[in-house]
Amino acid sequence: MISSVFLTGHLGDKVDEKIRYVEVDRVIPGPTGKFLTDRFPCRGLYGPKGRFMSAPNGSLIVIKGRLEMDEKYGLIIVAELDEMVPYNEKSV
Repeated sequence: MISSVFLTGHLGDKVDEKIRYVEVDRVIPGPTGKFLTDRFPCRGLYGPKGRFMSAPNGSLIVIKGRLEMDEKYGLIIVAELDEMVPYNEKSV
C-alpha cells in the first residue's frame, strides 16, 4: 500500500513511548458553532528519544508521513518528515 499524509496541528498526549496524538482543528465549525478537534495517532521515526516524542504538548507541528497498520492501535501515521515550533508558555 502506498500512502502519503500531511498533517498540520499541535502535539497532544503521549499514548505510549513511541506513539502520541497530533491534534488537528477542523476548518468548518460543528453544529454548536465550535471548531472540533480530530486526534490522529502518530509515531516518529526516531523513537522515544527523538524530538517528536520529547517536544512539549501544544507544539505546532507539520508532518509528512505514511499510513501504517499497528497491531495494538490500528491505523497510525508514521512521521517521515516534521517541522516543529516548540510550545513556550512564556510567549502566550
